[in-house]
Amino acid sequence: MPISTKNVSGAVNQQETSLVSKFFYYTGFCVGELSCSVIRANDKRGRGFYFMPDITISNADLNLLKEINQIVSPNLGNISPIKGGYNLKFRGKRKAEKVFQFFQSYPVITGDLARRKLELLKNILPAIGGNSKVPDREKVIEKCREELKDLKLNGLAEEIEDISNFTDDQKGFFLAGIVDAEGSCGFKKSGLRLQPFFAVAMKDRKIIELIKDFLNCGNIHVRTNDGLYHWETNKISDIRKVTEIFMTRYPCKLTKMKDRMKNLRRTLNDYTPRPRKGGEMI
Repeated sequence: MPISTKNVSGAVNQQETSLVSKFFYYTGFCVGELSCSVIRANDKRGRGFYFMPDITISNADLNLLKEINQIVSPNLGNISPIKGGYNLKFRGKRKAEKVFQFFQSYPVITGDLARRKLELLKNILPAIGGNSKVPDREKVIEKCREELKDLKLNGLAEEIEDISNFTDDQKGFFLAGIVDAEGSCGFKKSGLRLQPFFAVAMKDRKIIELIKDFLNCGNIHVRTNDGLYHWETNKISDIRKVTEIFMTRYPCKLTKMKDRMKNLRRTLNDYTPRPRKGGEMI
């Protein structure tokens, strides 16, 4: 009697789907650390100047940047040291096109700022290069450069309609990348005691709203000192849930973040509340 392969095929498809979803981690991390610009450089042969698209991902974790370079390009980017970390740069039309191929397969799930930056840079590529047929290409490029500068300085972008057909796993891995890039957790002073916290802060409002909706906990406020949208939870049960999600189900990769979550969870697990009268725990 032949053995049915229906369940086996289903298991394989599920594994393939899970593998695809995991690549959204790199999308999320890149979004969190993303810088887009068009460089105006002088020709070394004295023939005027030329333009180059530049996509930069910055972080202190060299091994993670090497992994991103391999997954996204592969290995076309250049890594160089900066104060406190490293820059992974994809500079030049060919390298930028390779990065956009990755984002085509694993798109930015939400975030008007990030999506607008990438959209501007992608749309300007046909105008770059000596063989470009784009009319008034220098004016077109300069307009793009000004818009990118404005986004960086003011953090304002027109609202872009979100695509709604992403799975929970794709969202989860995307947010794991965001947490590694822009998240923080641990203990902070609250009066005379230390209060646990888990937080993410960004200029991209929609990403912060996705975090709150996906995790179903925490609160959002706009920080008065820098205008960032700040999501945070201080509830111990919620923090245990969030650390479990980003340590096991959608695991973070950044060494510093993983260590912080381990230490936070270990401390919370060792914490024994004092009983009140009547048996209620405090």
